[in-house]
Amino acid sequence: MRRDPAGVRADPGEPLDWDYGEYNALLEQGQGFRRVGPPALPHPAQLLREVVAGLFGARADAGGGRFELSPWLPEGWRAMALRRLRCHRSLLDVELRPRTEWVTLKLELRFGPAIALAVRLRNVGPVERITVDEVALEGPRAIFTLQGQHELVFFFRGGS
Repeated sequence: MRRDPAGVRADPGEPLDWDYGEYNALLEQGQGFRRVGPPALPHPAQLLREVVAGLFGARADAGGGRFELSPWLPEGWRAMALRRLRCHRSLLDVELRPRTEWVTLKLELRFGPAIALAVRLRNVGPVERITVDEVALEGPRAIFTLQGQHELVFFFRGGS
């Protein structure tokens, strides 16, 4: 690679005098490499979709036509946030703050129509109860209509 006044060039600028033997050896060496993990992602947008779907568990096609969030809480993280998450015609902000005995999830519909939403947490201990805007719910997930701002708190068993 060399610096060109017109920009960066990947070619050496000089003709290469490789013969077919060297070319074939390079091809054989390249074919011998094995991929580790999932296949390469074709575009950066695909990588972002994988992060959003994997880390935040965001699905726009959940049962009953609902949007679903089921965040995965990495150990040791003090907070995680996702801004301007698109769900059809709506944009929402998600902010998550785990604590020892509970997790606070703040949601805000930034733009668009209200959306039906189901929220649960993954990789955490058993959830005893959930509050949505200080209204107590029973069970491991909350199902409600997201419109404006909401605060959910997931309390774990043994916590207050």
